[in-house]
Amino acid sequence: MQYTYNEIPESVKAKPYFPLLANVWEVYQTYGWERTLKFIDESKMGVYDFFETRLNESINTSKLLIEGEFLYPEKVLSYILVIPSLTIRADLIQGTQKLLAGDSADMTFISLDDVTGEIFCLLNGHLEDGIPVDWWLVRPEDELLDRRHLKLGYKLREIPRRFNNVIKASEKLVDVFRDIRNERTPQWSTAAYYSASVWVSFALNVIFEPSNFESIASTFDGWAAKEQFKLPDYLFAFYPWPSMLNLFFLQGRTTFSNKISWLTTEGHLFLQPFEESTLQVVKTLHADIFALYQKGICEEGIPFPIQTLNSHFPNAKDKNNPDYRFQIKYPEGDFIQIDDLGLNFEEVLEGVYLDITTETPSSEKLDSSKVLSVGIGSGTKFR
Repeated sequence: MQYTYNEIPESVKAKPYFPLLANVWEVYQTYGWERTLKFIDESKMGVYDFFETRLNESINTSKLLIEGEFLYPEKVLSYILVIPSLTIRADLIQGTQKLLAGDSADMTFISLDDVTGEIFCLLNGHLEDGIPVDWWLVRPEDELLDRRHLKLGYKLREIPRRFNNVIKASEKLVDVFRDIRNERTPQWSTAAYYSASVWVSFALNVIFEPSNFESIASTFDGWAAKEQFKLPDYLFAFYPWPSMLNLFFLQGRTTFSNKISWLTTEGHLFLQPFEESTLQVVKTLHADIFALYQKGICEEGIPFPIQTLNSHFPNAKDKNNPDYRFQIKYPEGDFIQIDDLGLNFEEVLEGVYLDITTETPSSEKLDSSKVLSVGIGSGTKFR
């Protein structure tokens, strides 16, 4: 039995966006809403860990890079603070982040509860000259979320629900975030300020996505949710939109994905690691769902970059058929099989950087020579 869109309760704020989240949508279609809700609720703190891990890794990798600790920085992967759902090569961190965010900027990421629409957690990072130098995180129970907007009187946690419009809510939240920034670090009071809002399910979808190219494409889809597909709001949204990123979004899914891939890995495929703390929770509490993830990698395979770049939603205009509207279609050709690369599943969970690029045809015969490194950041092992 395959569960349908209409069986998701109307009270779920993130309902319109679930079919766009391929990994979460597969869980729902396989197990239904109650099981999916249990999975999201019990994995929520994994989203907090997801942000915390990526922040720490980004800052630590940048520090080690500056200190010259990496023998092959072009084979070391980390995370990009500007878009923490994406991975980036260590030697590209500074230049790319400076290009996208400017010389000095704060970025606050707002994670929204799928059911209530309220803030679940916050992550803030500060960039100087493209390097992450400071950060703070706010857990769901933190009293900061009970701080009120001076003019509106609303608690921070409830502002997204009150406005039901991510851009308007972000504008009001940034008013308060900027005050917090100026209290904590007055030396950066003139720095640019950006926020980015995502649903918890969007972050979970990324955690379960092994391909950096698929993660990049899903970031575009988060913008396209409103701009192209005319859903009620964005699934992923900056406020304000960084000018360079905004330009890339306007150029379409293929161009956006290609340009971001070159800015982050020079067009190379990276099989993204599964955050260790979340991995243990999912293995222990959701073995059936983890089995879906493992089957997808080990049996179905991973799309070549060229296949992701040329994938599309042929039924996107069919608004009356939400169950199939965002069913993605890939070009002809087999997907990448990890056995052909001489990899086992445990190595894939660590992260694998490959000599497979946007120029690699899906017909090319693969072998272990395509593996450049295994792991991420300071734990990278070179091949």
